Amino acid sequence: MIAVIAGTGSLPIEACKKLLSQKKQFFIVCLFPEENLVQLKAIGGNGIEIIAQNCFKAGAILRTLQEKNTTHVLFIGKVDKTNLLKQIKLDWLAIKFMGSLVTRGDKDIMDALLAELASHGITTIRQDEVLDGLLVKPGILCGTLTPELEASIALGIKAALIISQADIGQTVVVKDAMILAVEAIEGTDACIQRGLALGNNNIVICKAAHQHQNKSYDLPTLGPRSLQDFQPGDIAAIAWLASHTLIADKDNFIARAQELEIVLVAV
Repeated sequence: MIAVIAGTGSLPIEACKKLLSQKKQFFIVCLFPEENLVQLKAIGGNGIEIIAQNCFKAGAILRTLQEKNTTHVLFIGKVDKTNLLKQIKLDWLAIKFMGSLVTRGDKDIMDALLAELASHGITTIRQDEVLDGLLVKPGILCGTLTPELEASIALGIKAALIISQADIGQTVVVKDAMILAVEAIEGTDACIQRGLALGNNNIVICKAAHQHQNKSYDLPTLGPRSLQDFQPGDIAAIAWLASHTLIADKDNFIARAQELEIVLVAV
């Protein structure tokens, strides 16, 4: 039995559709029911059980997995780590994780969680194994790449690789070969908005993952939702590592980028 541990965004829906097409047996643990339970219930209409569970109740989630005789888990979707800074009540297993970590980067937290699951005989499925169709080949998907944009992309990807290797973030915003914003705990959206506020227009967004990224979790993701709050002229280009980035709803992503006159580049 597979457990889909669903964060926010469109990827949990994409993953569940893929598992259904493969006739896999699975249930869904919805970590943020206030944000995506309605969409997941559409999947549940196919007879798939959905269990709402707070994302920081690790012990309760583990008990659920054991009760359901879970053999594999798929972590998919966004989890906002800023919740750790709020007055939330962690359960015993979450406290154990936090207390055992020297640092609380995404990689450290997830590696500890995966090790705990493995100790109970539960295997973690790689995200790209289920969503391999969301990876795109290197190249320009739309628009024209100028020498100026190429220089900004080279700088942005280099910086994004450095911060991802240090487990700080995955996104860097650049303009005219100058770094405007670097993602940390605030997340991608806030990083981009900060870069846009500083650059005013025609910013370049670069995303990367650690070159030895554990593809069981936290692969960078782009899609139409990434562009929903922008106007023409805000963004000049978006670049990402082709082998490490999932592109949700690619056709609509490209169509929206063309509307906004954004160059899309898979590096």
